[in-house]
Amino acid sequence: MRGPSRVPTFFRSLRALRTLNVIALGASLAAATAAVFMNLFGTPAFGLIAGLPTFLYGMAWGVLLRRRATVGKSRVRWGWVASIPLAMANGALAGGLALSMEGQGSFLARFLGGGVLGATFGAVFWIPGLLATLAVFGLPVARSQRLADQGLAGEERGERIVGLASFLLALVAVFFTAAFPPSRHRSDVFVELGPLFTYVLGAIGLATGGAAALAAHYRGNRRLRFVEEVEAGKRAGFRVDPTKEGKVLVRVTTQGEGYRVADVEEEVLALDEAGEALRELDGQRAREP
Repeated sequence: MRGPSRVPTFFRSLRALRTLNVIALGASLAAATAAVFMNLFGTPAFGLIAGLPTFLYGMAWGVLLRRRATVGKSRVRWGWVASIPLAMANGALAGGLALSMEGQGSFLARFLGGGVLGATFGAVFWIPGLLATLAVFGLPVARSQRLADQGLAGEERGERIVGLASFLLALVAVFFTAAFPPSRHRSDVFVELGPLFTYVLGAIGLATGGAAALAAHYRGNRRLRFVEEVEAGKRAGFRVDPTKEGKVLVRVTTQGEGYRVADVEEEVLALDEAGEALRELDGQRAREP
């Protein structure tokens, strides 16, 4: 009996790639926001005050953008609509953190008061921040969503675009922080943590965004070469069959012994005419020789 041929990892789910880009989007966006607010308010504490909420809500936005659900019968995805309440919640958390570090009295009262101010009067900051975010990530994300509708290979190319955009934004944030260090009006743990947290966010954005872009590029190229090798008969245990819809990559496993031997054929991947991946398949059929 011949054992099953191992399906390469680049045929499997894009879950790891999507996760990398969710982290990359949140981290790079947070690093840029922290760098700007530290310079705008002239204190390093805002690296933490602005960076932490943006990191959390940026990743939440990245997750929601990947949901295909749309508003009613329109083509507008809920992820885009959610950007407004997420930006407001971001402003509320940042306002709560900012006010809780100042003044006297109950921490909870200061935090809740700052949250209300951040969500309302803080719109003078979070609305421009939202517009800047849509300007930086709107086109790459929209492009990635259109590519994802074309199949697995298209989604990979889209994730590569988002990863590259995140990498570049994180790079700009790190250089901006280094070139324009904030002044120090006071010395405490939050002041010391602000710039450090900004650099950490930038490093995370660089690492995850770069890794996502490289991984997407590698997966696509490696899979195309694999399909070409299968069609040339250089890969045992696999076959490419033509269909009315395009091509199908089939894994063939021989099971049994003697007169009971049979080939189990598993449809692994739907391909277009050029050999690009469209979608994963999970179909099995047994064929006796």
